[in-house]
Amino acid sequence: MTELVLVRHGETVGQSSIRLYGSTDIPLSPIGEAQLGRAAAALSPHAFTRVLTSPLQRARRSAEIVLAAQRQPAALEVVDDFREIDFGAWEGWTYAEAEARDPDGYRRWHSEGTAFTYPDGESRSAFHARVHAATHAVLGDPDAGRQPGAGPILGVLHKGVIKAVLAALTGQSPAAVASLPVALGSLHRLRWTGTAWELVVTNETAHLGDLDLGG
Repeated sequence: MTELVLVRHGETVGQSSIRLYGSTDIPLSPIGEAQLGRAAAALSPHAFTRVLTSPLQRARRSAEIVLAAQRQPAALEVVDDFREIDFGAWEGWTYAEAEARDPDGYRRWHSEGTAFTYPDGESRSAFHARVHAATHAVLGDPDAGRQPGAGPILGVLHKGVIKAVLAALTGQSPAAVASLPVALGSLHRLRWTGTAWELVVTNETAHLGDLDLGG
């Protein structure tokens, strides 16, 4: 039975725990390196056949840390469309700063939901569409008769991308997974039943101990 484990990258120098860094290519902080070191230790018994990641360095470096703990590491597969959403003018802001600096945009963000487009950035609907397409391109599409292949499979990704991948694989709407907690360094586990993906565990953080900064 194929298993898929999704891991969120670790904390960054720009404090991804509180700030909106989507397209900004910022590196991991020392805390982020430590978080992924603990995730790597927790995942070391697995023998991943594939490892997927975003082109952004915080995700790639996180994936490299996990791979370094594998006895026979698989090749790293960079999936361009697994990059995080572009927050546009809101890049680097907290939501509180967005509310203060762009009150009209912040109101629309609340009211429009997945139809919202970040100012000078990406629309949430376009983001979900590209991640959905990439997910089925690299992990199979049961509706099209394409299986995910042998596992276990690892994806080291961003917060928004993990939610979008979970929606794509389980058939839930983006709105249904919007409030799902995805902490830095957290693990999310799915199992392929032969006909569909089943979500087994979300936001697993016990391995992080005192390094869990929340989601």
